[in-house]
Amino acid sequence: MQRTVILPVAALLILLPALGCGKVQARAELKKGNSYYQAESYTKAISQYKRGLQLDPDATFAWRSLGLSALALYRPGDDSPQNVEYADTAINAFEKYLAEYPKDEKVEEYLMSTLVNAKKYDEALAFIDRRIKEMPQEASKLSKYRVTILTQAGRLDQAFQLASQLQGQERAEALYSIGVSAWDKAYRDPSINYEERQKVVDMGLQALKQALDVKPDYFEAMAYYSLLFREKAKAEIDATKRLDYTAQADQWLKKAIELRKKSQPQQTPAKT
Repeated sequence: MQRTVILPVAALLILLPALGCGKVQARAELKKGNSYYQAESYTKAISQYKRGLQLDPDATFAWRSLGLSALALYRPGDDSPQNVEYADTAINAFEKYLAEYPKDEKVEEYLMSTLVNAKKYDEALAFIDRRIKEMPQEASKLSKYRVTILTQAGRLDQAFQLASQLQGQERAEALYSIGVSAWDKAYRDPSINYEERQKVVDMGLQALKQALDVKPDYFEAMAYYSLLFREKAKAEIDATKRLDYTAQADQWLKKAIELRKKSQPQQTPAKT
């Protein structure tokens, strides 16, 4: 049988002020953190925010500030233990903040960009899956983020399949990003063999063609469409096909230049 513990009145009188003092002290620590953050002393700000949250775990709004402080110190591409710790601190803080304030889209973007920059692609995809379950009304926007993450991860096949399911402007932009990544891989990555290179180029051409079907006046897509035809021509053994791919590259470059000229404001001749 469990016994109910009843604190004496004197003990309650001691305990309640102590609890109140903890919250007051927490606010003081968080205020110091804000001062350090404004002075760009982010390391000190992190320490103050952590102290404040330890004193008052209910001050969940402070997780955002802690995350931003760590993010300010984080440098993508730096794999040093200290920098990895900054990334992990930011990610943990943003996740805890979003658990309490799920509608903050800006923090959602901060979290996903940090995960991608830290190359935690699977964690970023898992986060999107959770968000879609929690906020199904945001599924379209989150699916676009998924395409971006898959593209950044180099999983172009998966990104292409998903981007083809999007609609309107978002579909065109997602397909364009895949085309750009395909060109970058074909042009800059010496590690891929001939077959892989051809596959990447063909996929990039398909993605950009679909983007242009959605948005015919997509100047940037035209430019990369031209560049990918040049990559296809470079790897072609058949001379006739090589000339055809080169001609298509020239044709799309010409279209892109003409479109850019039309979009530029016409200058009125100066009066003499």
